[in-house]
Amino acid sequence: MQKYTLTMRLLHWFMAILILGLIATGWYMEGIPRDAPNKYDLYSWHKSFGLTLFLLVLVRFIVRITSKRPSLSEKMPSWEKQLSRAGHFFLYLLMFFVPLSGIIMSDAGGHPLNFFFTSFDILVTDKKLASIGADFHAILPYVLLGIVVLHLFGVLKHKFIDKDPELDVLKKML
Repeated sequence: MQKYTLTMRLLHWFMAILILGLIATGWYMEGIPRDAPNKYDLYSWHKSFGLTLFLLVLVRFIVRITSKRPSLSEKMPSWEKQLSRAGHFFLYLLMFFVPLSGIIMSDAGGHPLNFFFTSFDILVTDKKLASIGADFHAILPYVLLGIVVLHLFGVLKHKFIDKDPELDVLKKML
């Protein structure tokens, strides 16, 4: 059985942890009352890891198009292959647009971007653009999480329902 390259596997698992951590942190931050003295303590870390995710998505996309990937099994029905391709397309799309919407929301909103121990601006302050970014940043993580859950269901289906080693995509990613 052909596996994904080590680079692809490391990027996959690191980004999975990063995405779930960022979504959980975002939910937590939204739950902190607006007048709490520590309301914004986590925001710079959330932005730093969000920018890290954004950069890793670009790296991962380049690695994906330049690396040899295992092909989908001939035993897999065509509808599952199409669903897999669509799911991966939307995962990549959302992994790009969720952090991008956060960048737009923050930077256009007049709040500098944080990348760990440095801050910078790339956009001019534009409250309307920031509001659009905020609207997308409020919704897209839920869509991303939904597709991640479907992705997991597919992996678990192949592992525990199909029980065919040739269809076990988890082994290709471990």
